[in-house]
Amino acid sequence: MRKQRIIIVGGRKKAKFLIKSFLQHQIDVTVINDTAQFCEELAHDFPSATVACGDGTKPYIFEDLNIESSDFLIALMPSDADNLISSQIAKYQFNVKKVYCTVNNPINVEIFKRLGISNVISSTHIVSSMIEQLVILQKIDNYIPIETGQVGIFEITISSNSDVISKLVSEIDLPKQAIIGCIIRHGQSIIPKGDTIMMLNDKCVVLVNECDKQETINVLTRGKDA
Repeated sequence: MRKQRIIIVGGRKKAKFLIKSFLQHQIDVTVINDTAQFCEELAHDFPSATVACGDGTKPYIFEDLNIESSDFLIALMPSDADNLISSQIAKYQFNVKKVYCTVNNPINVEIFKRLGISNVISSTHIVSSMIEQLVILQKIDNYIPIETGQVGIFEITISSNSDVISKLVSEIDLPKQAIIGCIIRHGQSIIPKGDTIMMLNDKCVVLVNECDKQETINVLTRGKDA
């Protein structure tokens, strides 16, 4: 079976971490970096990876490495503009199947998506979103933002005062953009259907659109006398 091939452009510590992880999973890794000394370090530390020293925004280096139709490219350069250029070249000129572009400025997430790069990662955006959830949404156990926070998954435990206890899932008036995807009950996972009955201490795993998140939490935590 053909190995998956990943191209990593730029980056230092993040690049080294990813290279190590991908190689452990038997993935073919090609690294492009514009710092000669760092490339020598990578070649020494990861002899099974392909390491190329050059500018990751120039098409000729991709051509020299024959990246045509590779599975993934991850752009980790310090410049958002350079990451965009590298991602666009990989996607449109060399038909890389999936391109991931990191950005330092969260404002660039939506801009880059409008420019055709759909997988844009902003660590600042993700961390700030998670902190916001910890501060504001204290009733939930965990929250994982998806698609830069437009959608999220959270866990919430049904307390003794909740109005949903003994109700069928179909009877719970959740917002349209929310769904209970799984219930953890006594350590067992249940994929709920309309006739599933909610019980005390059920841990619900909920998929929800950002705009309906607070209302969904309110429905699942609302007291019986509310």
